[in-house]
Parts: sequence; C-alpha cells; structure tokens
Amino acid sequence: MTTRLAKAVAAATVGTALCVTLTASPVAAEERPNHWDNGYVPYPNGRVADTDNRFAGAVASVGVEWERYKVSLSGTVWDRAADGYSVRMEVGYHWQNGSAWEWTTRILGKAEGGKGDSKSSAAHSRAGVNVKDLKVRACTVNSANHVVGCSPWA
Repeated sequence: MTTRLAKAVAAATVGTALCVTLTASPVAAEERPNHWDNGYVPYPNGRVADTDNRFAGAVASVGVEWERYKVSLSGTVWDRAADGYSVRMEVGYHWQNGSAWEWTTRILGKAEGGKGDSKSSAAHSRAGVNVKDLKVRACTVNSANHVVGCSPWA
C-alpha cells in the first residue's frame, strides 16, 4: 500500500511540475487553445509597446496591431546586461473562453546565451481566438529557465 501511495504522490508531483513548467497561468495547457501562429499579419490599428529602459536586464520593443479582437505582434528583445542570463519577451493578454475573458501569458521570443544577444519574433492570433488588453514585458531568466526579474508590463 505504501509503495502504491508513493507512486501516486510521485506521479502527481511530476504532473504538477510539468503543468507549472508548460503554462504561465493557472489554466492547464490542454484546457486552452493554442492562441498564436508564427508570422506577421497587418491590421489597421497599431501601437508600439516599449518596456521600461530602467530595467537593467533586458528591454523589448513590440509593434502591436489589431482589428477588433485579432492581434499581430512583431518585436525584439535585447539582453542589456550580458550577465550570463537569457532574456525573453512575454505577452500577457485576455482571451475569450466562452463568455468569460481569462488572463494568460506567453513567451513571444527568447535570446539565449546571456552575451548581449537579441531575438526578434512575430506572431498573430489564430482565427477564432479573441484577444484583448495585450501587454508586453522583458524578463531575464537563469539557466534553469526561472525568472530572475522582469520589467513592468507595457
């Protein structure tokens, strides 16, 4: 009985760790659609989201274009510190799940190596996925992919 219980606890722990690693929100990955496709799609409305330059680790600049609830992103993240940490751009947004709007985050691009690298990425929301209130931030992450620090949302 103890071995069976230990196996169940170990399996639950591994499953929880996997969900935490693969998702940035409390919603499990299998419960939400893949919201993004690679590539840029032009839309009539636009803004540039620049993260705060006072954050020492990284800075990101992302062009955000939209029409109603369709969104297109094109941006770059720069490693400002060249301190051995990798940097990444994250987008946070609300997506429509039935009649409710849920907050989630996704990684838009990641520059690895920590040597002053940069990474440019482009993505657009998939057909049928409604997105609103999009924000952008730049983060530094260590070799275990844990966040060391992030700029405020822009």
